[in-house]
Amino acid sequence: MNLNFKGKQEFSPVSSVEAMFVGKLDEKDKTQIELLNNDEEVKEFLSSKFKRHPKFKEISLDEIVVELKKAGIIKPAVVVKEKKIQKKPEHIGVDIKSKGINLVEDENLREQLERNSFFKELEKSGIFKNDQEFEKIYDETLSLEKNKSPETIDYYLQFAEAGLIKGGRNEVEEDFKSLEKIKKEFKNSEPLDPEENKKLKKSKKIATITELGLVYSVSELGWYGENLRMKSTCEFDDVKRGFDQIVEVLKEDDESSFLGLGLDVTFRGLHSPEFKKKFFTLLKSIRDGYKTKVKYFKNHNGDKMKEFSVPKIIIYFNINDVKNLVYMIKNIDDPKIKEEFKNSSLKFNVMNQIINQCNKLASFAEESRNDIFKKYVDFLNSVKELGWENPEIAKMLEIRHDDETSQQMDKLIEEFKATENK
Repeated sequence: MNLNFKGKQEFSPVSSVEAMFVGKLDEKDKTQIELLNNDEEVKEFLSSKFKRHPKFKEISLDEIVVELKKAGIIKPAVVVKEKKIQKKPEHIGVDIKSKGINLVEDENLREQLERNSFFKELEKSGIFKNDQEFEKIYDETLSLEKNKSPETIDYYLQFAEAGLIKGGRNEVEEDFKSLEKIKKEFKNSEPLDPEENKKLKKSKKIATITELGLVYSVSELGWYGENLRMKSTCEFDDVKRGFDQIVEVLKEDDESSFLGLGLDVTFRGLHSPEFKKKFFTLLKSIRDGYKTKVKYFKNHNGDKMKEFSVPKIIIYFNINDVKNLVYMIKNIDDPKIKEEFKNSSLKFNVMNQIINQCNKLASFAEESRNDIFKKYVDFLNSVKELGWENPEIAKMLEIRHDDETSQQMDKLIEEFKATENK
């Protein structure tokens, strides 16, 4: 949901509801509301903010949302991605310093230059002989997703038919319409230059190979045993909620409980402005009391689940990690390579990131008085419990260390806190 706020001078005459509650919304509240996806999440936010107000129980949340809309403070709309302006190479806005450092201020151009640098590194590795082999590996990767349903509107309507969507079929249709509109906006914002457009599409496919390679390694190669699985999310939860995968801990003695962790996988430069922006967005949502929810998810058994909140981390892969996953997919029919990859050092790296981030973000969430910290702690404790029966996980927990990714996140958390305290 994109919520358009107007200045106070443009408000229509206020009612008692607005005077009591709308007037108490500060700029941070407004920014938080901009991150919300629907009326239900707006109501959850209002409830969290005003639940101790003596008059709050006298008025329904639905009435408050209606009054906010009447006042013009919020307007339901689809997030529109800013259209990228394609510039010719000779006009790239680069400031050349005396020491030879290029500072690119335009965000879209930074993305383009970073993408170009990534492909140069990948091409040097010789991992793909040519574009034909690349497309073949991409197709083979897609085939690894077992029981993957086509994501037509029928996929989403299943959840309404199961009684899992409060607004029923109408809400699902609105969600699907919103998703299709955003996808169209993304399409319209693609670079006009054919070569850059090709690189962008290839970049997305490499991201898919990386993500599905990770899912296959965890769930099929059994990196962490039988009780820890990983599944990709649907397009709606990927595009609208920012989740690529969900890691699920299976408890033999309690099939009804669900312990999950949301992943946002990236291979953007660890020290790049893009990674910082992504991580700051996560910190900001935690600080503001927001809990990201997964809406259309089927668990490891294929059971449709009611919308649930889940703690989130960002898994970072460098160029070597990407090459290793691509190499595994490329040689997936080779039993020897497959067996070697079961013991890849990458599985230690991923688990190390999961453990460290759950610890760090749980602490940050508790400091921010966001009870999502409990879910980070619950997930981490469940992994520790798996270590009681799985010596390899126990070893991973024992040798946990602050790697480069963790150290960078420590710096970014401190920088975020310093910025917020100014």
